[in-house]
Amino acid sequence: MKENPTFNHQADLVNSAIRFINSWFKQSKAITQELNDFFMLPGSKMIGKDVIVSRLKGIFGKSDEYVGGRYDIIDVNFELLSDGKGMGFVEGVAGYRNVVQKQSKIVSGPFKLYFALHNGEWKIVNIEFPGFVY
Repeated sequence: MKENPTFNHQADLVNSAIRFINSWFKQSKAITQELNDFFMLPGSKMIGKDVIVSRLKGIFGKSDEYVGGRYDIIDVNFELLSDGKGMGFVEGVAGYRNVVQKQSKIVSGPFKLYFALHNGEWKIVNIEFPGFVY
């Protein structure tokens, strides 16, 4: 990727976001492939990927399944920095039915996935997503 000057960063960001969202709807362990090794939170707080994975398992473990997941990507933006690094985000709206013991509740709202480019790969470094809490 680094050697290709015509690499489409916007498409890579969108594809990574789509993989994350689809993995979320399936409550799939594959979701971890899109995550960076550390997350940057407001107030210059940093936490490790293992904390995020644990949080995701806890969130997914409370539900029997998610049904009817839908999303719309509204905006994609990125900035390339020096040394092959960059920052970006993908935002939009998402919704799904959270089913617990045959009872369903609609979970929906805006989302924003923050990314960092490092070693030629865009990885998620912060998550704002309906149903996700730190």
